[in-house]
Amino acid sequence: MGRRFFVLAGVAAVSGCAERERFSVALDPDIETGTQSLLVATSRAADPAPIAYGPGRGEALDFARLTISIPPTHRTGQIEWPEGAGVDPAQHFALVGAEPIAGVEALVAAARQTAAGQDDEAVLFVHGYNTNFAEGVYRHAQIAWDYGLRGPQFHFAWPSAADPLGYVYDRNSTLIARDALADLISRLVQERGLRLSVVGHSMGAFLVMEALRQIALRGDVRLDGLAGVTLISPDIDIDLFRAQAAVFDPLPQPFVIAVSRDDRLLRLSSLLARGETKLGSVDDLAQLEGLGIIVIDLSALGETGNNHFLVGTSPSAIALIRGLRDTNSVPIKNITLGPVRIVLGSAR
Repeated sequence: MGRRFFVLAGVAAVSGCAERERFSVALDPDIETGTQSLLVATSRAADPAPIAYGPGRGEALDFARLTISIPPTHRTGQIEWPEGAGVDPAQHFALVGAEPIAGVEALVAAARQTAAGQDDEAVLFVHGYNTNFAEGVYRHAQIAWDYGLRGPQFHFAWPSAADPLGYVYDRNSTLIARDALADLISRLVQERGLRLSVVGHSMGAFLVMEALRQIALRGDVRLDGLAGVTLISPDIDIDLFRAQAAVFDPLPQPFVIAVSRDDRLLRLSSLLARGETKLGSVDDLAQLEGLGIIVIDLSALGETGNNHFLVGTSPSAIALIRGLRDTNSVPIKNITLGPVRIVLGSAR
């Protein structure tokens, strides 16, 4: 009991206990800003009204289109939150547009409009543990902007408690949301002309794997239509991941995981799980041999903070990964680029 208390206290200390960030609304800003549109599907309960969602678990998915303004002073890897109640779109992220969408077919129709005449991949992003609705949306907008993602951006918001001590609540929420995410992915992957890539962060990566496993077990939708799967700092026990992966033959390709051995939040999560190794902080990459996985090892970046989302917060990682993608440079063997190591695991 004493050990568990100190681990939970450590989670609270690393995560921070200040008042949580919320949307700053700036309709019709009078300056020219960049904007990032997200197509949102959420299993959160409305709180207190549509477009505002809290930690409660909803009975069905809600859908919306949100537009986030990106300030001209934006720095790669940052979310420029306002200090206090005021918001200045010249300096801060702001919610500049919000409209409900009436069902999944209307969501798909909105995606078709966004993708019209473009070859860019659509991205479905699933946020991680201890994240409120605004934080997840702003983070997705930031990484979409920093990586220059121009295809439709789907944001799946599951009911996180947004509380550093809410780990068990969050894990249960992902299991409750599993069917809804599986249904959404199944619908999107069948849409002709929509090349869908699925990205999960932290506990959201666990939810992604559970949803994909569910689809594979159903056997009614082919996952080879996916453009790829990326798990960022996945909060998944190694043994559990291997059991999840065993359902696929092979895993959807390309399948990428981003890891850091100095991920402080996953270290605490591992302690809660009696020391079980987490996929996102795996040290011995031989444990993943034979699964057909590309591993991006960011351990050497070693920045300040908890190192739990270096793919989205490190300017160095963003520049390198975006450069590889933009030049269509696919490594043919294990390579090291500065502080980043990319390891290509062989398939079964």
